[in-house]
Amino acid sequence: MSSSSPNNIIILGSGATGGYLAQELSIENNVTLIDKDISKINQLKNKNSIDIMAISGDAADLKTFNEIDLNSINFFIACTDDDQLNLLIAMYFERIPGIQTVVVLKESKYKDYPGRLGFPEIRTFYPGDIVSERIVNLFETPYSWETDKIANSKALFLKVKIDETSELVGRSIHSLNKDGNNKWKFIAVTEDAQAEKLNYIKTDNTTIRLKANDVVLVLLVDEFEREFEKLYFAKEDIDIKNIFIVGESYISENVAKKLINRKCNVKMLVSDKARARELSESLNDVQIIYGDPTNKDLYIEHGVNDGCDYFLALTEDDEINVLSALLSNQLKAKNSLVVYSKSEYQNIINSIGAEREINIKYSVAGEINSYIMRKKFAHETIIDEDTKIFEFRSKRAISLKDEPENIVLAMIIRGEELDSFITDLDDRLISENDYAIVVTLDQDAEKRLESLILE
Repeated sequence: MSSSSPNNIIILGSGATGGYLAQELSIENNVTLIDKDISKINQLKNKNSIDIMAISGDAADLKTFNEIDLNSINFFIACTDDDQLNLLIAMYFERIPGIQTVVVLKESKYKDYPGRLGFPEIRTFYPGDIVSERIVNLFETPYSWETDKIANSKALFLKVKIDETSELVGRSIHSLNKDGNNKWKFIAVTEDAQAEKLNYIKTDNTTIRLKANDVVLVLLVDEFEREFEKLYFAKEDIDIKNIFIVGESYISENVAKKLINRKCNVKMLVSDKARARELSESLNDVQIIYGDPTNKDLYIEHGVNDGCDYFLALTEDDEINVLSALLSNQLKAKNSLVVYSKSEYQNIINSIGAEREINIKYSVAGEINSYIMRKKFAHETIIDEDTKIFEFRSKRAISLKDEPENIVLAMIIRGEELDSFITDLDDRLISENDYAIVVTLDQDAEKRLESLILE
Protein backbone atom coordinates (compact mmCIF):
# COMPACT_ATOMS: atom_id res chain seq x y z
CA MET A 1 0.00 0.00 0.00
CA SER A 2 1.50 3.31 -1.02
CA SER A 3 1.17 6.09 1.49
CA SER A 4 1.54 9.86 1.17
CA SER A 5 3.24 9.91 4.59
CA PRO A 6 5.05 6.62 5.10
CA ASN A 7 6.42 5.71 8.50
CA ASN A 8 10.11 5.03 9.03
CA ILE A 9 10.31 1.72 10.86
CA ILE A 10 13.17 -0.31 12.33
CA ILE A 11 12.52 -4.03 12.78
CA LEU A 12 15.01 -5.96 14.89
CA GLY A 13 15.07 -9.68 14.03
CA SER A 14 14.29 -11.37 10.73
CA GLY A 15 12.69 -14.56 12.03
CA ALA A 16 9.16 -15.70 11.17
CA THR A 17 7.40 -12.70 12.74
CA GLY A 18 10.04 -10.06 11.98
CA GLY A 19 10.47 -11.20 8.40
CA TYR A 20 6.74 -11.22 7.74
CA LEU A 21 6.31 -7.80 9.35
CA ALA A 22 9.09 -6.42 7.16
CA GLN A 23 7.34 -7.83 4.11
CA GLU A 24 3.96 -6.38 5.08
CA LEU A 25 5.06 -2.99 6.37
CA SER A 26 7.51 -2.31 3.53
CA ILE A 27 4.59 -2.11 1.09
CA GLU A 28 3.75 1.34 2.37
CA ASN A 29 6.54 2.31 4.77
CA ASN A 30 10.31 2.71 4.83
CA VAL A 31 11.60 -0.36 6.66
CA THR A 32 15.07 -1.10 8.01
CA LEU A 33 15.56 -4.74 9.00
CA ILE A 34 18.41 -5.62 11.35
CA ASP A 35 19.77 -9.08 12.07
CA LYS A 36 23.10 -10.63 12.95
CA ASP A 37 22.74 -12.97 9.97
CA ILE A 38 22.63 -10.89 6.77
CA SER A 39 21.99 -14.04 4.71
CA LYS A 40 18.56 -14.40 6.36
CA ILE A 41 17.64 -10.87 5.31
CA ASN A 42 18.93 -11.35 1.77
CA GLN A 43 17.00 -14.60 1.47
CA LEU A 44 13.86 -12.77 2.56
CA LYS A 45 14.46 -9.93 0.09
CA ASN A 46 15.12 -12.27 -2.82
CA LYS A 47 12.14 -14.50 -2.09
CA ASN A 48 9.59 -11.72 -1.73
CA SER A 49 11.18 -8.92 -3.81
CA ILE A 50 10.69 -6.42 -1.02
CA ASP A 51 12.30 -2.99 -0.84
CA ILE A 52 13.95 -2.66 2.56
CA MET A 53 17.22 -1.42 3.99
CA ALA A 54 19.22 -4.31 5.48
CA ILE A 55 21.77 -3.98 8.28
CA SER A 56 23.86 -6.84 9.61
CA GLY A 57 24.87 -6.35 13.21
CA ASP A 58 24.46 -7.12 16.89
CA ALA A 59 21.81 -4.85 18.35
CA ALA A 60 23.50 -5.06 21.75
CA ASP A 61 26.26 -2.97 20.18
CA LEU A 62 24.65 0.45 19.70
CA LYS A 63 27.12 1.22 16.91
CA THR A 64 24.88 -0.99 14.76
CA PHE A 65 22.47 1.95 14.53
CA ASN A 66 25.09 4.56 13.57
CA GLU A 67 24.13 4.62 9.89
CA ILE A 68 20.47 5.36 10.71
CA ASP A 69 19.10 8.84 11.35
CA LEU A 70 17.26 7.90 14.55
CA ASN A 71 15.51 11.28 14.72
CA SER A 72 13.57 10.30 11.60
CA ILE A 73 12.30 6.97 12.99
CA ASN A 74 8.61 6.60 13.88
CA PHE A 75 8.50 3.00 15.14
CA PHE A 76 10.98 0.51 16.56
CA ILE A 77 9.84 -3.13 16.61
CA ALA A 78 11.94 -5.72 18.46
CA CYS A 79 11.14 -9.36 17.71
CA THR A 80 14.32 -11.38 18.11
CA ASP A 81 14.32 -14.66 20.06
CA ASP A 82 15.93 -12.88 23.02
CA ASP A 83 13.32 -11.11 25.18
CA GLN A 84 15.92 -9.43 27.36
CA LEU A 85 17.70 -7.98 24.34
CA ASN A 86 14.38 -6.83 22.88
CA LEU A 87 13.43 -5.01 26.08
CA LEU A 88 16.90 -3.51 26.55
CA ILE A 89 17.05 -2.01 23.06
CA ALA A 90 13.42 -0.90 23.26
CA MET A 91 14.25 1.07 26.43
CA TYR A 92 17.10 2.76 24.56
CA PHE A 93 14.81 3.75 21.69
CA GLU A 94 12.03 4.84 24.05
CA ARG A 95 14.28 7.66 25.26
CA ILE A 96 14.51 9.10 21.74
CA PRO A 97 11.69 11.65 21.16
CA GLY A 98 9.12 10.69 18.53
CA ILE A 99 9.81 6.94 18.44
CA GLN A 100 7.08 4.49 19.46
CA THR A 101 8.49 1.18 20.63
CA VAL A 102 7.02 -2.30 20.19
CA VAL A 103 8.30 -5.58 21.61
CA VAL A 104 7.18 -9.08 20.61
CA LEU A 105 7.82 -11.39 23.56
CA LYS A 106 8.65 -15.08 23.67
CA GLU A 107 8.01 -15.58 27.39
CA SER A 108 5.04 -14.42 29.43
CA LYS A 109 7.12 -13.50 32.49
CA TYR A 110 8.37 -10.39 30.71
CA LYS A 111 4.93 -8.93 29.91
CA ASP A 112 4.92 -6.49 32.82
CA TYR A 113 8.62 -5.62 32.72
CA PRO A 114 8.28 -2.33 30.81
CA GLY A 115 6.02 -0.89 33.50
CA ARG A 116 8.12 -2.25 36.35
CA LEU A 117 11.28 -0.79 34.82
CA GLY A 118 9.74 2.65 34.32
CA PHE A 119 8.92 2.38 30.60
CA PRO A 120 5.13 1.89 30.48
CA GLU A 121 4.98 3.41 26.98
CA ILE A 122 6.68 0.34 25.48
CA ARG A 123 3.92 -1.65 23.76
CA THR A 124 4.28 -5.40 24.23
CA PHE A 125 2.66 -8.13 22.15
CA TYR A 126 2.70 -11.64 23.53
CA PRO A 127 1.74 -14.34 20.99
CA GLY A 128 0.59 -16.69 23.74
CA ASP A 129 -2.28 -14.40 24.73
CA ILE A 130 -3.22 -13.50 21.17
CA VAL A 131 -3.33 -17.10 19.95
CA SER A 132 -5.02 -18.42 23.11
CA GLU A 133 -7.88 -15.99 22.64
CA ARG A 134 -8.33 -17.03 19.01
CA ILE A 135 -8.40 -20.71 19.97
CA VAL A 136 -11.01 -20.20 22.68
CA ASN A 137 -13.11 -18.11 20.28
CA LEU A 138 -13.41 -21.20 18.09
CA PHE A 139 -15.29 -23.00 20.83
CA GLU A 140 -18.00 -20.36 20.63
CA THR A 141 -18.45 -21.16 16.91
CA PRO A 142 -17.36 -24.82 16.65
CA TYR A 143 -18.64 -25.12 13.09
CA SER A 144 -16.08 -22.51 11.97
CA TRP A 145 -12.49 -23.12 10.90
CA GLU A 146 -11.47 -19.72 12.15
CA THR A 147 -13.24 -17.08 14.21
CA ASP A 148 -12.24 -13.50 14.96
CA LYS A 149 -14.18 -10.88 16.86
CA ILE A 150 -13.99 -7.60 14.96
CA ALA A 151 -15.58 -4.14 15.00
CA ASN A 152 -15.14 -3.89 18.77
CA SER A 153 -16.82 -7.30 19.13
CA LYS A 154 -19.94 -6.12 17.32
CA ALA A 155 -19.27 -8.60 14.51
CA LEU A 156 -17.61 -11.94 13.87
CA PHE A 157 -15.46 -13.02 10.98
CA LEU A 158 -15.78 -16.73 10.18
CA LYS A 159 -13.87 -19.07 7.91
CA VAL A 160 -16.18 -22.05 7.31
CA LYS A 161 -15.44 -25.27 5.43
CA ILE A 162 -18.52 -26.77 3.79
CA ASP A 163 -18.89 -30.39 4.85
CA GLU A 164 -20.17 -32.84 2.21
CA THR A 165 -23.22 -33.57 4.40
CA SER A 166 -24.00 -29.89 5.01
CA GLU A 167 -27.33 -28.47 3.91
CA LEU A 168 -25.34 -25.57 2.46
CA VAL A 169 -24.08 -27.75 -0.39
CA GLY A 170 -25.78 -26.58 -3.58
CA ARG A 171 -27.14 -23.40 -2.00
CA SER A 172 -26.78 -20.18 -3.95
CA ILE A 173 -24.61 -17.67 -2.11
CA HIS A 174 -26.87 -14.96 -3.47
CA SER A 175 -29.85 -16.53 -1.68
CA LEU A 176 -27.88 -17.04 1.54
CA ASN A 177 -27.01 -13.35 1.61
CA LYS A 178 -30.61 -12.43 0.87
CA ASP A 179 -31.69 -14.53 3.88
CA GLY A 180 -29.10 -12.77 6.02
CA ASN A 181 -29.70 -9.21 4.86
CA ASN A 182 -28.17 -6.87 7.45
CA LYS A 183 -27.34 -9.90 9.62
CA TRP A 184 -24.59 -11.76 7.79
CA LYS A 185 -22.79 -11.81 4.49
CA PHE A 186 -20.91 -14.54 2.61
CA ILE A 187 -17.96 -12.51 1.34
CA ALA A 188 -15.73 -14.84 -0.65
CA VAL A 189 -15.30 -18.50 -1.50
CA THR A 190 -12.36 -20.62 -2.58
CA GLU A 191 -11.88 -20.65 -6.32
CA ASP A 192 -10.58 -24.21 -6.22
CA ALA A 193 -11.09 -26.09 -2.97
CA GLN A 194 -8.57 -28.75 -3.99
CA ALA A 195 -5.77 -26.28 -4.77
CA GLU A 196 -2.74 -26.19 -2.51
CA LYS A 197 -3.36 -22.52 -1.81
CA LEU A 198 -6.76 -21.11 -0.94
CA ASN A 199 -7.54 -18.47 -3.56
CA TYR A 200 -10.69 -16.54 -2.77
CA ILE A 201 -13.07 -14.99 -5.27
CA LYS A 202 -16.02 -12.67 -4.79
CA THR A 203 -19.45 -14.17 -4.28
CA ASP A 204 -21.67 -11.57 -5.96
CA ASN A 205 -22.20 -13.73 -9.07
CA THR A 206 -25.75 -15.10 -8.68
CA THR A 207 -24.75 -18.42 -10.24
CA ILE A 208 -22.17 -19.33 -7.58
CA ARG A 209 -23.31 -22.26 -5.45
CA LEU A 210 -21.48 -23.85 -2.56
CA LYS A 211 -19.79 -27.21 -3.09
CA ALA A 212 -18.49 -29.80 -0.66
CA ASN A 213 -15.05 -28.79 0.72
CA ASP A 214 -15.45 -25.15 -0.28
CA VAL A 215 -14.00 -22.71 2.23
CA VAL A 216 -16.12 -19.59 2.57
CA LEU A 217 -15.49 -16.29 4.38
CA VAL A 218 -18.48 -14.95 6.30
CA LEU A 219 -19.08 -11.69 8.18
CA LEU A 220 -21.70 -11.98 10.90
CA VAL A 221 -23.33 -9.46 13.22
CA ASP A 222 -22.63 -10.83 16.69
CA GLU A 223 -26.22 -10.70 17.95
CA PHE A 224 -27.35 -12.97 15.10
CA GLU A 225 -24.72 -15.67 15.62
CA ARG A 226 -27.17 -18.10 17.25
CA GLU A 227 -29.69 -17.59 14.47
CA PHE A 228 -26.97 -18.23 11.87
CA GLU A 229 -25.85 -21.40 13.65
CA LYS A 230 -29.37 -22.72 14.11
CA LEU A 231 -30.32 -22.04 10.50
CA TYR A 232 -27.31 -23.61 8.80
CA PHE A 233 -25.65 -25.90 11.34
CA ALA A 234 -28.43 -27.12 13.62
CA LYS A 235 -28.04 -30.75 12.56
CA GLU A 236 -24.33 -30.85 13.27
CA ASP A 237 -23.08 -32.27 16.54
CA ILE A 238 -21.30 -29.28 18.02
CA ASP A 239 -21.30 -30.28 21.67
CA ILE A 240 -17.65 -30.13 22.68
CA LYS A 241 -16.65 -31.79 25.94
CA ASN A 242 -13.61 -34.04 25.50
CA ILE A 243 -10.42 -32.15 24.62
CA PHE A 244 -6.93 -33.54 24.07
CA ILE A 245 -4.07 -31.02 24.07
CA VAL A 246 -0.52 -31.73 22.91
CA GLY A 247 2.15 -29.39 24.23
CA GLU A 248 3.37 -27.80 27.44
CA SER A 249 3.58 -24.21 26.19
CA TYR A 250 1.97 -21.16 27.75
CA ILE A 251 -0.70 -21.41 25.05
CA SER A 252 -1.46 -25.01 26.09
CA GLU A 253 -1.74 -24.07 29.75
CA ASN A 254 -3.80 -20.94 29.11
CA VAL A 255 -6.23 -22.71 26.79
CA ALA A 256 -6.59 -25.62 29.22
CA LYS A 257 -7.55 -23.22 32.04
CA LYS A 258 -10.20 -21.57 29.89
CA LEU A 259 -11.63 -24.91 28.73
CA ILE A 260 -11.87 -26.18 32.31
CA ASN A 261 -13.94 -23.09 33.08
CA ARG A 262 -16.23 -24.19 30.24
CA LYS A 263 -16.70 -27.55 32.02
CA CYS A 264 -14.74 -29.50 29.41
CA ASN A 265 -12.84 -32.73 30.13
CA VAL A 266 -9.23 -31.90 29.28
CA LYS A 267 -6.20 -34.15 28.85
CA MET A 268 -2.75 -32.73 28.12
CA LEU A 269 0.21 -34.64 26.69
CA VAL A 270 3.54 -33.20 27.86
CA SER A 271 7.00 -34.32 26.67
CA ASP A 272 9.06 -32.69 29.43
CA LYS A 273 8.95 -34.46 32.81
CA ALA A 274 9.68 -31.39 34.94
CA ARG A 275 7.05 -29.36 33.09
CA ALA A 276 4.58 -32.23 33.53
CA ARG A 277 5.00 -32.04 37.32
CA GLU A 278 4.61 -28.25 37.22
CA LEU A 279 1.41 -28.44 35.18
CA SER A 280 0.00 -31.16 37.45
CA GLU A 281 0.18 -28.67 40.30
CA SER A 282 -1.24 -25.67 38.42
CA LEU A 283 -3.97 -27.53 36.49
CA ASN A 284 -5.71 -29.65 39.11
CA ASP A 285 -8.66 -30.54 36.88
CA VAL A 286 -6.56 -31.49 33.84
CA GLN A 287 -5.18 -35.01 33.33
CA ILE A 288 -1.47 -34.56 32.60
CA ILE A 289 0.14 -37.32 30.53
CA TYR A 290 3.90 -37.60 30.13
CA GLY A 291 5.10 -39.01 26.82
CA ASP A 292 6.13 -38.65 23.19
CA PRO A 293 3.69 -36.48 21.14
CA THR A 294 4.17 -38.72 18.09
CA ASN A 295 3.38 -41.98 19.95
CA LYS A 296 0.23 -43.34 18.32
CA ASP A 297 -0.25 -46.05 20.96
CA LEU A 298 -0.27 -43.40 23.66
CA TYR A 299 -3.08 -41.57 21.87
CA ILE A 300 -5.11 -44.77 21.56
CA GLU A 301 -4.60 -45.52 25.26
CA HIS A 302 -5.85 -42.09 26.31
CA GLY A 303 -8.93 -41.81 24.14
CA VAL A 304 -7.91 -40.00 20.96
CA ASN A 305 -10.68 -41.55 18.87
CA ASP A 306 -14.18 -40.69 17.67
CA GLY A 307 -15.00 -39.75 21.25
CA CYS A 308 -12.41 -36.96 21.19
CA ASP A 309 -14.31 -33.78 20.32
CA TYR A 310 -11.22 -31.63 19.77
CA PHE A 311 -7.53 -32.37 19.34
CA LEU A 312 -5.30 -29.30 19.81
CA ALA A 313 -1.68 -29.44 18.58
CA LEU A 314 -0.09 -26.58 20.52
CA THR A 315 3.60 -27.39 20.87
CA GLU A 316 6.23 -24.87 19.80
CA ASP A 317 7.39 -27.20 17.00
CA ASP A 318 5.49 -26.91 13.68
CA GLU A 319 6.53 -30.37 12.53
CA ILE A 320 5.40 -32.10 15.72
CA ASN A 321 2.08 -30.25 15.56
CA VAL A 322 1.49 -31.43 12.00
CA LEU A 323 2.49 -35.03 12.76
CA SER A 324 0.37 -35.24 15.90
CA ALA A 325 -2.66 -33.78 14.09
CA LEU A 326 -2.19 -36.34 11.33
CA LEU A 327 -2.27 -39.12 13.94
CA SER A 328 -5.40 -37.67 15.53
CA ASN A 329 -7.16 -37.63 12.17
CA GLN A 330 -6.16 -41.25 11.52
CA LEU A 331 -7.67 -42.14 14.89
CA LYS A 332 -10.94 -40.37 13.94
CA ALA A 333 -10.85 -37.46 16.39
CA LYS A 334 -13.81 -35.25 15.46
CA ASN A 335 -11.91 -31.99 15.12
CA SER A 336 -8.27 -30.96 15.10
CA LEU A 337 -6.45 -27.65 15.29
CA VAL A 338 -2.81 -26.94 14.47
CA VAL A 339 -0.87 -23.89 15.63
CA TYR A 340 2.13 -23.10 13.42
CA SER A 341 4.55 -20.35 12.42
CA LYS A 342 6.08 -21.24 9.05
CA SER A 343 3.87 -20.39 6.06
CA GLU A 344 5.00 -23.45 4.11
CA TYR A 345 3.20 -25.70 6.57
CA GLN A 346 -0.23 -24.32 5.64
CA ASN A 347 -0.54 -26.47 2.52
CA ILE A 348 0.54 -29.55 4.47
CA ILE A 349 -1.98 -28.84 7.22
CA ASN A 350 -4.78 -28.50 4.67
CA SER A 351 -3.73 -31.73 2.94
CA ILE A 352 -3.71 -33.89 6.09
CA GLY A 353 -7.30 -33.03 6.88
CA ALA A 354 -6.79 -30.83 9.92
CA GLU A 355 -9.99 -28.82 10.22
CA ARG A 356 -8.47 -25.71 11.72
CA GLU A 357 -5.16 -23.91 11.81
CA ILE A 358 -3.85 -20.73 13.39
CA ASN A 359 -0.70 -19.07 12.10
CA ILE A 360 1.14 -17.36 14.94
CA LYS A 361 2.94 -14.79 12.81
CA TYR A 362 -0.27 -13.76 11.00
CA SER A 363 -2.05 -13.36 14.34
CA VAL A 364 0.71 -11.27 15.88
CA ALA A 365 1.45 -9.28 12.72
CA GLY A 366 -2.22 -8.37 12.37
CA GLU A 367 -2.25 -6.88 15.87
CA ILE A 368 1.00 -4.98 15.30
CA ASN A 369 -0.14 -3.71 11.91
CA SER A 370 -3.33 -2.44 13.50
CA TYR A 371 -1.32 -0.64 16.16
CA ILE A 372 0.98 1.02 13.63
CA MET A 373 -1.79 1.81 11.12
CA ARG A 374 -4.37 2.90 13.71
CA LYS A 375 -4.56 6.45 12.25
CA LYS A 376 -5.73 4.93 8.96
CA PHE A 377 -7.44 1.73 10.09
CA ALA A 378 -9.22 0.84 13.30
CA HIS A 379 -7.99 -2.73 12.88
CA GLU A 380 -6.48 -5.13 10.39
CA THR A 381 -7.01 -8.89 10.43
CA ILE A 382 -4.68 -11.05 8.35
CA ILE A 383 -6.33 -14.19 6.97
CA ASP A 384 -3.42 -15.22 4.78
CA GLU A 385 -0.72 -13.57 2.69
CA ASP A 386 -3.32 -12.33 0.18
CA THR A 387 -6.54 -11.92 2.16
CA LYS A 388 -7.03 -9.20 4.77
CA ILE A 389 -9.89 -7.48 6.59
CA PHE A 390 -9.66 -3.73 7.15
CA GLU A 391 -11.87 -1.74 9.51
CA PHE A 392 -11.95 2.05 9.45
CA ARG A 393 -14.11 5.07 10.18
CA SER A 394 -14.47 6.90 6.87
CA LYS A 395 -13.65 10.60 6.99
CA ARG A 396 -15.36 11.25 3.65
CA ALA A 397 -17.63 9.59 1.10
CA ILE A 398 -15.83 6.87 -0.85
CA SER A 399 -17.10 5.06 -3.92
CA LEU A 400 -15.78 1.59 -4.71
CA LYS A 401 -18.03 1.26 -7.76
CA ASP A 402 -15.22 1.54 -10.31
CA GLU A 403 -12.55 -0.05 -8.15
CA PRO A 404 -11.05 -3.56 -8.50
CA GLU A 405 -13.42 -6.44 -7.84
CA ASN A 406 -11.02 -7.82 -5.26
CA ILE A 407 -11.90 -4.95 -2.94
CA VAL A 408 -15.02 -6.31 -1.23
CA LEU A 409 -17.22 -3.94 0.77
CA ALA A 410 -18.46 -6.44 3.34
CA MET A 411 -20.40 -4.38 5.87
CA ILE A 412 -21.12 -0.84 6.99
CA ILE A 413 -22.04 0.12 10.54
CA ARG A 414 -23.88 3.43 10.95
CA GLY A 415 -25.42 5.54 13.69
CA GLU A 416 -24.04 7.43 16.67
CA GLU A 417 -24.00 4.21 18.68
CA LEU A 418 -22.80 2.14 15.69
CA ASP A 419 -25.87 -0.04 15.93
CA SER A 420 -27.17 -0.02 12.34
CA PHE A 421 -25.69 -2.82 10.22
CA ILE A 422 -25.86 -2.80 6.41
CA THR A 423 -24.80 -5.72 4.19
CA ASP A 424 -26.77 -4.94 1.00
CA LEU A 425 -24.11 -2.76 -0.60
CA ASP A 426 -24.48 -3.21 -4.34
CA ASP A 427 -23.80 0.51 -4.87
CA ARG A 428 -20.40 0.03 -3.15
CA LEU A 429 -20.69 3.43 -1.49
CA ILE A 430 -19.21 4.38 1.88
CA SER A 431 -20.64 7.54 3.43
CA GLU A 432 -18.82 9.99 5.66
CA ASN A 433 -18.58 8.70 9.26
CA ASP A 434 -19.47 5.14 8.24
CA TYR A 435 -17.56 2.41 10.05
CA ALA A 436 -16.58 0.25 7.08
CA ILE A 437 -15.41 -3.35 6.98
CA VAL A 438 -13.60 -4.09 3.72
CA VAL A 439 -11.94 -7.31 2.59
CA THR A 440 -9.06 -7.27 0.10
CA LEU A 441 -8.33 -10.50 -1.78
CA ASP A 442 -4.87 -9.67 -3.12
CA GLN A 443 -2.05 -7.19 -2.54
CA ASP A 444 -3.02 -4.94 -5.46
CA ALA A 445 -6.47 -4.52 -3.91
CA GLU A 446 -4.83 -3.78 -0.57
CA LYS A 447 -2.67 -1.05 -2.11
CA ARG A 448 -5.60 0.54 -3.89
CA LEU A 449 -7.77 0.56 -0.76
CA GLU A 450 -5.06 2.37 1.16
CA SER A 451 -4.69 5.01 -1.53
CA LEU A 452 -8.47 5.58 -1.59
CA ILE A 453 -8.60 6.14 2.15
CA LEU A 454 -5.70 8.59 2.03
CA GLU A 455 -7.00 10.66 -0.89
